[in-house]
Amino acid sequence: MKNLFVVLCISVFTISSYAQLETKVPFSVAIAAHIKKYNIKSKNAYKEQDIEYAEFLFDSLVNNHLVGTYMDNFTMNPIKGDPVKFEELKKPIFLITYATWCVPGEGQVPALNDLVDRFHDQIDFVVLFWDTPEKIKTVERDYSNQAHLFYVDERTNRDTYIINNLKHSLGFPMMYYLDNDKKLLGIEKVVSHHSSETLSNSYSIHFNSLSKGVSTLIANLDLESEDDIESELAIDETPESSEKGKKKKSKRDLRTEEERRIDEEYELYLRQKKIDSIKRLKMKLGPNN
Repeated sequence: MKNLFVVLCISVFTISSYAQLETKVPFSVAIAAHIKKYNIKSKNAYKEQDIEYAEFLFDSLVNNHLVGTYMDNFTMNPIKGDPVKFEELKKPIFLITYATWCVPGEGQVPALNDLVDRFHDQIDFVVLFWDTPEKIKTVERDYSNQAHLFYVDERTNRDTYIINNLKHSLGFPMMYYLDNDKKLLGIEKVVSHHSSETLSNSYSIHFNSLSKGVSTLIANLDLESEDDIESELAIDETPESSEKGKKKKSKRDLRTEEERRIDEEYELYLRQKKIDSIKRLKMKLGPNN
């Protein structure tokens, strides 16, 4: 009977472990399973000039099928040095996929550089170009020294299947937010604006957009830190110390002043976006509504 009990325990543990492994879905598998249906609906939406529905389809694809998957490992090349495997990056990752022939908004790179300089100790900022090393060298000087610039040349890269899914499925430029286990926390399109925008306006537009990704990664780090603190507090705690710990934890804000400022700016941006949407809706409905 005892032996039977041991066997059952081992079986339950094995099944549980297997189930946990099964939930670690690769990004390439998830995107391959859903991209065809998305492309058909998205193409029809753009054909009908229903931009709002097209954006809804993108958000639905990302939030319902891609967030929570794990980025596949693939090889990237720095401008100088040996090839790097994506799994070698150890910090949370802010990944931007690009090409040198994509002309960024005038304020995009300066806004990115400011965030890179402030948060590179906590986040790996990776700018991945689908291009050749010769073309990457022409834009290298524009980026902060703390940013990781890599390129993937499809003609020589062996990870063709992964590259095709990452590059061709969603397109580029695109922003991916991943924790240090390469789990996807979010995907956003790089914002665009009219070329007539001033440098100041362009900077603000891109800073607000890029800050959202930084805030997502920082918030996730804070959650992980709180989990670590809870684990430490759970060891050898009395009911009295536990209650004090809860009260203390509820008042703790682990963000730096800079991180808090970015979060506040992003909240203001969201409120302004909502106000602008209401104004546009009122203009569309007319003065009598």
